[in-house]
Amino acid sequence: MISATKPFVKFHRYDQELVSDIQALNSSGYHKDDIWVIKWNPDKNHSNQRDNFYKFSTHFESAVGDIDSKAHFFDNGGEEIRTRLEKLGLTKDEASTLFRELQETDYTCLLVVRDLKDEIIKMH
Repeated sequence: MISATKPFVKFHRYDQELVSDIQALNSSGYHKDDIWVIKWNPDKNHSNQRDNFYKFSTHFESAVGDIDSKAHFFDNGGEEIRTRLEKLGLTKDEASTLFRELQETDYTCLLVVRDLKDEIIKMH
């Protein structure tokens, strides 16, 4: 069920800060169905982009914790990420813009939260 409000989206690295944000959300009453970790996997894009390979080979994954039981996890290529963001309540343009920003920064994933009511996690 998609809510009428836009989901909250935060750029993240797949690291301990992400785990801490998810734990804070869980402690505040948010459940797995409210939280999505959308991780971009450039290997699933079918393109040989050296910059993106470098980005992912130098930013090692360092998330320690059981994210799968606390949030939905989605690891895929660009088109699938855009489609998933649209299913979560963003427009096609918003989803494309977020994915483009993800490609152009050193972040590796997006934390998407439905109906974030309070400043439970740091916005930036």
